[in-house]
Amino acid sequence: MIALAVASQKGGVGKTTVCLNLAHALARRGWNTLVVDTDPQGGVGLSLSRTTRQRRGFLDFITGGTEARSYILPTRLPEFSIMPVGQTNALENLGAHLLDLAPIRLRELLRQLDLLRYDCVILDTAAGLTGLTECVVRGADFVMVPQQAEPLAVRSLPLMLETLARFRAEGSPIRVAGILLTMLQNDHEASLQVAREIQQMLPPQLMLTPSVPRDPLFLEASALGLPVSLVRKNPPPAALLFDQLAAELEERTGLAAQKENTYTHATLLD
Repeated sequence: MIALAVASQKGGVGKTTVCLNLAHALARRGWNTLVVDTDPQGGVGLSLSRTTRQRRGFLDFITGGTEARSYILPTRLPEFSIMPVGQTNALENLGAHLLDLAPIRLRELLRQLDLLRYDCVILDTAAGLTGLTECVVRGADFVMVPQQAEPLAVRSLPLMLETLARFRAEGSPIRVAGILLTMLQNDHEASLQVAREIQQMLPPQLMLTPSVPRDPLFLEASALGLPVSLVRKNPPPAALLFDQLAAELEERTGLAAQKENTYTHATLLD
């Protein structure tokens, strides 16, 4: 199992949209995938169903739950499940002890999810790399960084990479799966210029190949509580890019090798 955190220093870059659509793409490719909402604002649940705000979830487990299975919500796609954020008042009860307890509880959560045979756990996070989000990112195997293709957003990227390097130097297993351009406007020169600046700033291997466009279809999908690939009878181009992203992340995170290592050939006759 791999644990992939989706994190950014800045809010509003499309983390939750990326998490849901990537998870759906991975599930359709046969991976047993779970999205865990670690953001107290509960964006994952609100994007799919307003009723998840009343469900127990990640925060309840972190603050004392015992069985991760009991907080997982199945979807109509058997390989795709959700763990909502849960009840935020659980955080208030812990107060200053949260940051001491969270790393231990996160390790236990990931251990249980591994035993439940999940292939990929995608952790949606709140903006920034402090507090609970820092604990989540430090405890993950990989991090993917959505980077908004707008001038003000690009200034946070060097700080993000420096912070991740510090986490690794301090013993975290975290590795950067890639930087994903989001909200790219192909008809807007300022947005394209930001994309060029980011590509020049970073080593080529850090950039993920697909880019997520600024597309009203994502707003429509969120309003309907659906991944973008299910909004139309035939998957739109905005959905196909998540299939490309899933395929690339399979290679970058080792999922593809995991499939090869576990595949066995069945004989026609005993």
